[in-house]
Amino acid sequence: MQIYSDHFGRVIWLTISPAEVRMDLQDLGPDFEYERCATVSEVGKLCESLNVTYEELPAAQMTAFDLFTELLDDHHIQFEYFSG
Repeated sequence: MQIYSDHFGRVIWLTISPAEVRMDLQDLGPDFEYERCATVSEVGKLCESLNVTYEELPAAQMTAFDLFTELLDDHHIQFEYFSG
């Protein structure tokens, strides 16, 4: 799922599966191109370090929008919301 994008050409994706967790970052602009990727194949160790089960990994069950608005709610940050 795409979790971030801006008007400067930066995009970040997060992919979660039982086999791996992967984050990709891509910066594409008129004068530059840059990519980075981090892939975790030991998903069990990642879950253990986060003290969650795979089923509890929020990104596996929610969209980036849901995660962002939940973060705002959890920290009592007011925001405007539109759904149409």
